[in-house]
Amino acid sequence: MLVRYAAATVLLAGALALPTSTATAAEISPLSARGCTGNPGSNGSKCIEVKGTRLHVDTVKTTLTKNHADNCGKATIQIGSWKKTSGNICEARSFSWGPLTVNRSFPDGTKACAWWSNYPDGKACVTIHD
Repeated sequence: MLVRYAAATVLLAGALALPTSTATAAEISPLSARGCTGNPGSNGSKCIEVKGTRLHVDTVKTTLTKNHADNCGKATIQIGSWKKTSGNICEARSFSWGPLTVNRSFPDGTKACAWWSNYPDGKACVTIHD
């Protein structure tokens, strides 16, 4: 099970604890977790979604929503030493990359983060916990 948290660290057996800079309602669903920065569900937000169980990550995806249009940007997702960067993604205001297949286990406490070149302020991150 993957779980999101807002202000405090939540350590649950077989869970992902998700830090976020917002105070939105928690999103809990089997085998998935989502962490966002900015204004999730609105303009100016970056999110990362991780699917897997316990310390194993199956897939990861990132999104970016902006309140103004620009042409292109690159997304980067990093989970421990695993790191991928997209090519240019050209959209108006809503950008998405993934899901990417990871199919790998990570040590307890590993951070999974996503950031975008065309919206450089901050990263969306989750922490993998067993």
